[in-house]
Amino acid sequence: MKRRALNLSILLVALLFGCAEDEATSPASSVDFTSNSSIDEQRPKTIYAELPATPTYEDVSEEALAGYRTFYFDSVFGDDSNNGSSANAPKKTLAGLPDIFATYGTSPLRLLLKRGSLFSENIVLGGYRASKDAPFIFDSYGEGELPVVEGNCSASEMLTNAVIKIQEPYTRISNIEVTGPTCTRGIYVLPRKSGVFQDIVISSCYVHDLNWNWRYDSLPEDTHPADIDPESVTPLRSVNRYRRLYGGIEIFNGTTNADESKKTGPIVFNRLFIINNRVENVSHVGINIYNYWVNRGGIGYGYNKFVEEDPDYQDFTTGVGYFPNTNVVVSGNVTSCIGGDGIIIDGTDYAYLEHNVSYKSSYLGRSGMFNAGIWLHNTRHGYFRYNEAAYTYLQNGAGDGQGFDIDNACEDIHFCYNYAHHNEGGGLLLCNNSSDVFVYDKTGALASSAPRRLKGIWRNNFARNNVFVHNGNTQKRERSAFITLARGCDGFIAENNTVALGRIPGQHIINCEDTVVSYGHSYKNNIFYSVNDNGAVFANHTIDKPLFDGNLYFQIADGKPLEGQLMLSDDRHAVLENPYLLIPNHVDGYEAAKRVVPSVSIREKAQVLAEQLRFDLLGMDTSTGPYLGAISK
Repeated sequence: MKRRALNLSILLVALLFGCAEDEATSPASSVDFTSNSSIDEQRPKTIYAELPATPTYEDVSEEALAGYRTFYFDSVFGDDSNNGSSANAPKKTLAGLPDIFATYGTSPLRLLLKRGSLFSENIVLGGYRASKDAPFIFDSYGEGELPVVEGNCSASEMLTNAVIKIQEPYTRISNIEVTGPTCTRGIYVLPRKSGVFQDIVISSCYVHDLNWNWRYDSLPEDTHPADIDPESVTPLRSVNRYRRLYGGIEIFNGTTNADESKKTGPIVFNRLFIINNRVENVSHVGINIYNYWVNRGGIGYGYNKFVEEDPDYQDFTTGVGYFPNTNVVVSGNVTSCIGGDGIIIDGTDYAYLEHNVSYKSSYLGRSGMFNAGIWLHNTRHGYFRYNEAAYTYLQNGAGDGQGFDIDNACEDIHFCYNYAHHNEGGGLLLCNNSSDVFVYDKTGALASSAPRRLKGIWRNNFARNNVFVHNGNTQKRERSAFITLARGCDGFIAENNTVALGRIPGQHIINCEDTVVSYGHSYKNNIFYSVNDNGAVFANHTIDKPLFDGNLYFQIADGKPLEGQLMLSDDRHAVLENPYLLIPNHVDGYEAAKRVVPSVSIREKAQVLAEQLRFDLLGMDTSTGPYLGAISK
């Protein structure tokens, strides 16, 4: 990677950040940190960006609940001969739910399960009417442990089974423990009608042991996956158990039968909230939002007919167009010991993926397949923040293994304030793809009898104020400490990140996995710190003319110019000194990321940025000036 001419650097900055004169016309949100020198006066003023607030939903008030018809269930002291209308006369089982829905389904309904109860049955929540102001409520009452709903499924039902199936909009399920060792799904949202499926809330549930047959003396969280036989752990193996249609909390808008799904028509979710749940010991996905109505370039699947001339066109009647979910919030969830991916949001506009924890994803592995801890796929306007991903594995032939992933056809993703550590596949994956897509016009007629090869739209994505600690694999130095790049991801900005490498000799900091070139990458004010002089390099041979400017490099090696690797001299404002970066002895937990800070002052070495997040990882206002790494102090 040879040094670029100054005018090319200025051009690239202008392309990435916009016109300096335009930015300077926003005095209400900008502060100028330039000196009085004639050169510095030409620098753009810093614009301080603030990320949008997360959508919320309102709790149902006590006054509104007084208008509900409430049924109580107690597996210990209940009796099905009771009417169930009071806590003093609860029903014993959930077998009568269809009759309740048929008789009282037009009234605001609330079903409450007694804490400490065990209900050994699969249930379907459907056949009632609800609204935004009067949602259907499925919750617990009393004191003690969460009530348990334990499903029992057969191998013949693997494609369709679930412990709890939700079929109606405006449904809230909270404070329920869900398990089913012979079932493929825990809580399964599967609409019955086309259109917009509104206001689903799944909160504070404990979902565990799905398609899971643990026969070892130690608990999964205390057992390394190399010490188990993954085939023995999952009892249902007649169909590929690793399909992403199986999971702890599964949100799906189609059926396994493509023709039937096309007849049903497009279904999308709006205002979907998956909040503060715990999911563990699941054979494949922990939490999955899967959209089958978003086929377009780079995606390569789906029921919709893609209109290239108007990518945002929608016609729910004909199924022509592109149908993303909207306003999806996945927040405060914890996943652990998940056979495949921890958390996935797919096919969504305006996704809020935040305050989640993924530990030990890809726990069972799968030969020739790929998993990551927490990731977005085919998403526009994504706010991916305050998450922790750790101990994602590369076992049993599995690929990827990164803590985080901004995947195919993602646009305007703000990956900020996240913490990745000890992921065998690396810190963050950036990837894209091309696919063969039949193109239609707005009438649903084929524009051509042959499919077109279209690349996914992957652009305008940002990584800011994140912390990466000891990611990678001692057996595979190409598993990168920071970023793995695959298949043409254009327009990426990485600023104010802190990357701490472990003791992997010659580890790659940024690694490219294929020959597809990516354009428009910029890396500024990041800290790249190695605990020893182990020859770590930036193996970014398929990024075209990336801009490295003002980063700190400690014990990082020069690359090989003939292989297109970064030479430290390519960074015209490189900081080559020891920041004495503090790395806590105990790195688990998001709070540990806040302690990964330099122990000497290096702030004066930072470069002025055209745009900077107003708040750093600690939540401190950064308007006092530029800084290096994720934390401004």
